[in-house]
Amino acid sequence: MDPGHWKPHQSVFIVSAILALTLFGDSLLYSVLPLYAAQLGIPLAWVGVLLSLNRWVRLLTNPLAAKVYQRFGLPRPFSAAVAASAAATFTYAQGWGLPMFLAARVLWGLCWSHLRLGNFLVIVGSNPHAIGLGMGVYHAVTRLGSAFTVVVGGALVDKLGYRPGLTIMAALTLLGLPLLIVLFRRLPHSRVGLDNAAQQTPASQGAPLPEPEFPLWFCYVGGFTASLVGAGILQSTLSLILQSRLGDAPVFFGVTVGIATVSGILFAIRWTSNLVVSPLVGRLSDLWGRRWVLLGFFAATMLLQTVFAACSSAAGTIVTAIVLFLCGNSLELLFEAATGDNAAQGNTAAAMSVFSSFYDFGAAAGPIFAYAVGTAVSFTGPYYIGSALMAILLIAYLVHWRSRERGSKLRPGP
Repeated sequence: MDPGHWKPHQSVFIVSAILALTLFGDSLLYSVLPLYAAQLGIPLAWVGVLLSLNRWVRLLTNPLAAKVYQRFGLPRPFSAAVAASAAATFTYAQGWGLPMFLAARVLWGLCWSHLRLGNFLVIVGSNPHAIGLGMGVYHAVTRLGSAFTVVVGGALVDKLGYRPGLTIMAALTLLGLPLLIVLFRRLPHSRVGLDNAAQQTPASQGAPLPEPEFPLWFCYVGGFTASLVGAGILQSTLSLILQSRLGDAPVFFGVTVGIATVSGILFAIRWTSNLVVSPLVGRLSDLWGRRWVLLGFFAATMLLQTVFAACSSAAGTIVTAIVLFLCGNSLELLFEAATGDNAAQGNTAAAMSVFSSFYDFGAAAGPIFAYAVGTAVSFTGPYYIGSALMAILLIAYLVHWRSRERGSKLRPGP
């Protein structure tokens, strides 16, 4: 087997670029909708609903996407999702009222279920020996797209206004359509990732599929827990924690900086760090195996959450938040890769769609849980509870692993 077997198939880079383009509207919406809600005739109380609605919708549309791909293959559903994502962004831009905005967010949830699952099918099905690095490439490229959106899209909205700015972003999303032609010409066949016979790169032909190191139940529950504490609790409460510890106008090196700016910088670090961290962590997990890389980041996240909750200093809060973001990004792709190892052995679409639903449920429930506990007790409480949940899951996995190891030793040889 050629040493190049660890390289992702070229289609992984193309599909990641397409997904980055489709994210333009959704990523920009988080920063501009709260500012323009009144102008669009949307009550402020509905902003949170609109921003989280697509995650709840995906709990229904993730399994639907798996069935659609199994029946129709990859090209037609994936192409329709790219076109519909541009339509959703165009609808955001027009300000046609709350009902149409709700419909556009539902449409985007449906689109992202198909786009993300299609991306997973390409990564797992094109070369199952490079799943970790493939997931790292996907995270790096899509986060770069989000960073581009909040900078360039935000500048367009500031200069031209909400409607022209969002309409331009919808037009840019359409650049994904010609990339689809390139993608489907590069794919081994139209059902890549959907059939048990994975189409690998020439260098990896004949190599045995990597043995899964984690059971699917751990991947699913771990994905839920990681998104609950990262995409849910930390992302939704960071600004409040910073405000309580730094004040409304902290001073850094003699310069007064607003809390919104500080939290924005931290979120930018979260996105841009993926350019290096995600491919590196993904490659290390391909090279060293998933188990110790994933468990290391899992344990680090569990401990850092406790430190973040207990810390009272401004510097400690900022540094811990940055490291938590890095660990959270790494955990997301590692759980995706661990699920992909299992998915490569059988029904890829079903396994990856179930993982997506668990992850989406954690991300959607996290803010609700954080604010329920925060308003009732303290906003540091959710971090302690998140650490406790992760400790329980870690212990459960170690008990499972130990029992399996003991069983394999007792099993008679050939």
